[in-house]
Amino acid sequence: MLAQRASRHPQVTHAIISLLFVTLIAGILSGWQAMLNAEQEQSKARLQLETDAIAEQLQIRFEMQAQALQRLGDRWPLHHDNRHFWEQDVRALLTGFNNFQAIEWLDSQYRLQWIEPLAGNEEAVDFVYTPAHSNYSVLKQAQNTQTPLLSNSFTLLQGGHGLAYFVPLYRTTNEPASFDGFLIGVFRVEVLLADLLREERNYQLSIDFRDEEQLLFSHRTEDTLQKSWSVSSPVLLGRNSGFHITAMPTASLMASSTTHLPLLILISGLLACVSLCYALWLALLSAQRLQALSASNHQLQQEIVRRQSVEESLHQNQAQYKLLLDMTNYSHDALFIIGMNPQELVYLNRTCWISLGYTEEELRQIIAIAPADIMPDALRWSLELRELAERGGNSIYQQHVTTRQGKTIPLEISVQHLNRYGRAYLICVGRNNSEQLEVAARLQQLSQQDGLTGLYNRRYFDEALDREWRRARRQSGPLGLLMLDVDHFKAFNDSLGHQAGDDALKQLAKAMSENLLREGEAVCRYGGEEFAVILPGADISQCAEVARHLHAAVKELQIAHPSSRQSWLTVSIGAASLPAVEGEHPESLISLADKALYQAKAAGRNQTFLYGADDPG
Repeated sequence: MLAQRASRHPQVTHAIISLLFVTLIAGILSGWQAMLNAEQEQSKARLQLETDAIAEQLQIRFEMQAQALQRLGDRWPLHHDNRHFWEQDVRALLTGFNNFQAIEWLDSQYRLQWIEPLAGNEEAVDFVYTPAHSNYSVLKQAQNTQTPLLSNSFTLLQGGHGLAYFVPLYRTTNEPASFDGFLIGVFRVEVLLADLLREERNYQLSIDFRDEEQLLFSHRTEDTLQKSWSVSSPVLLGRNSGFHITAMPTASLMASSTTHLPLLILISGLLACVSLCYALWLALLSAQRLQALSASNHQLQQEIVRRQSVEESLHQNQAQYKLLLDMTNYSHDALFIIGMNPQELVYLNRTCWISLGYTEEELRQIIAIAPADIMPDALRWSLELRELAERGGNSIYQQHVTTRQGKTIPLEISVQHLNRYGRAYLICVGRNNSEQLEVAARLQQLSQQDGLTGLYNRRYFDEALDREWRRARRQSGPLGLLMLDVDHFKAFNDSLGHQAGDDALKQLAKAMSENLLREGEAVCRYGGEEFAVILPGADISQCAEVARHLHAAVKELQIAHPSSRQSWLTVSIGAASLPAVEGEHPESLISLADKALYQAKAAGRNQTFLYGADDPG
């Protein structure tokens, strides 16, 4: 009857077929666009992760240099009357960090008195900060709050963008301590950022570094894409939160985080849509043919022809459906469709069971009976999928699946909600993201490791010292600390070159790591040629024993030093131990060890000074 009505009203039937065709095309395009959007969100998330890592590395690098400047400022009472000592320590600091434009002493009247290095900074000699200068308010604020502050960006006299870190100085010869000007570290922004990108070779990023809206540094790779989106990460430098890094997508990033699956599904859907509408059109032609044949009283023959035509259409549809299945089955990603109300697994492609080591029938049986054997978090995830189906939209989940051999595979699953013919479906695309997780873990390790020596870095030192101090307080025990400084290291670099200096630091780091006496002791690179050793539970005598071992280990290396009296490289060690009691802090332990190190260097170097002892060890 429907065929007769269709043949009687062909124009209406054509309109219905056209409307169905447009509806199916719109649905296919909507699903395709949704998958493209999901992949773009995944690319954004990955780029954000890498940008956050760059921002964190920049903050760590700046914090190390700012703390080195503050330590230099703490020694001002010893430097004020002896410019030679100040210049010696400043040159050592400049050797450790190459992105300083200059390190200066500004007296209490804001007049520039001392500057290192002089070469390249001649224009700054006799410079005076006046109220009209853009950094004058920062100087006043730092003096009033007695807190080191970082200026906003400014144009250097030598050209380029610069940042100035102001450390207030005080003399303690009289009480109360008197203000004695500022120690100023002037940074070149382009050198700071360029060194960071050059050393972090894994970051092939296109970034802009800005102070508020002012562009200070820009780096573009050859494959940078002119996309309409970017990601941004804030950067906190010296209590100044006005900086941020903006990263743009690159072709390599998009290639590693996108697939051809949306295009395959689009093509397959279009083919299926065209096939279905073509079959309906054939059916309409068959109905019209049957009506024409019925006029000649050959009803039986008309029925046979109609059946044959319908069978041919069904075969075509089956062929198109098989083509769609074949295309999804050979995708590298696992594709499965979950129907809701009731919740059931409607479809899964070949990758799902092959990658887990099962047959399709075995996998379906396990999912139906004990889904936790495949996905340990299956119950909770099932509830989350119900919530997604109720609110609509799409989401990305991190799950783990277990293979037949018991191996655990991390899986990032993109889920898109669709409603079709009165029922909700969830289209799920799972991808093995173990490599991405390993990159994130590697970034975490790099944030705690010194790039040259392989030792723990300053950030790890601060966290470990605070952790061991709290543990010592709970156990009512002491905590020991050694501060080591390589003797005459600048002269060593000047004589043999920076490459020899780097090799020497690597050998010293290896020797110190191999000569610690107890489990839990950790050696860290504190900054430049300075190292720190945390000794949990060690009193001053145990600190002295570790120091003797380290001196012996360094001497055994016999690293030739042309400018040393001993003819080989030596170290000076300051040792301190404090009971972790109420009223004491780990900063006190650092201060004592640093003072002991300074006394060991003042007494002739290549020796250990123990805090609390009458004579150096």
